[in-house]
Amino acid sequence: MLDAYKELTPVVYGENAIKYLYTVMEEKSGRMCFPMHWHERMELVCVAGGSLEMHFGEWHCILHAGQIAVIHTGQLHGGFAGEDGVVYHTIMFDVQKFCNGTIASDKYLVPLCQGKCVFRNVIEDQRLFGIVNRIADIQKNGDKENPLQAIGVIYEMLGVLYEYRETSAEILYSRDTQYSEVLAYINEHFAEDISAKSVSERFGYNESYFSRRFREITGITYSRYVLALRMELAQKLLQGGREPVGNVAWKCGFTDVSYFTKCFKKLFGFTPTHYREL
Repeated sequence: MLDAYKELTPVVYGENAIKYLYTVMEEKSGRMCFPMHWHERMELVCVAGGSLEMHFGEWHCILHAGQIAVIHTGQLHGGFAGEDGVVYHTIMFDVQKFCNGTIASDKYLVPLCQGKCVFRNVIEDQRLFGIVNRIADIQKNGDKENPLQAIGVIYEMLGVLYEYRETSAEILYSRDTQYSEVLAYINEHFAEDISAKSVSERFGYNESYFSRRFREITGITYSRYVLALRMELAQKLLQGGREPVGNVAWKCGFTDVSYFTKCFKKLFGFTPTHYREL
């Protein structure tokens, strides 16, 4: 798996070993919901409204309301908002935490942890959609609900998912180890003056081939990828300090503060100053 894509921020689970997120992106066609990455947990993304362009390695599809993306341990994936924006639930959990030593656990969950069993990436099933909503309700209620209730629903969800088991795990994983070093370099130097031309020359690629291959692997263009990294850093700097916006722009690789402000507002809907105030 590409180490450059590995998610580094640890997920903090609750008492029930589940993490839940509710995301709304209104009228932000093409806006990145989450960049290409992989992690060591399982994840379900349930579209409640609008549409979501999901990328699984080099394969992508459009999910609409009622459809669910199933992301496995170690699977490269990313997502972008559709034309009318998107509303979605995200359920995260580590299958290993639900292995309990029973015969059923050894038979069905252990192979899942080992990557020997996988499910279909996109599922449309009203039972599963209802289960995701039940988990969402339990998570929203917080301390009002016993954590054992959510744990029980996870087992129920895994039971339904087994009806969508794939015959081969290999079809879900796309590897391109040659680009691991490239991505690691970009992730480290994105705030510097690095163009597609300079990066392609550094690693011995033809620029047009490099740009085309980059989009095939990540799902977005080189420039959009670098911009996404810079905007993510800008968010962190604006949230964590009071230094002038000009300094934040410079640290994120922008020489023109006006252009930085324009990019930030286009992506997040607020100017950097207004975002900090909020």
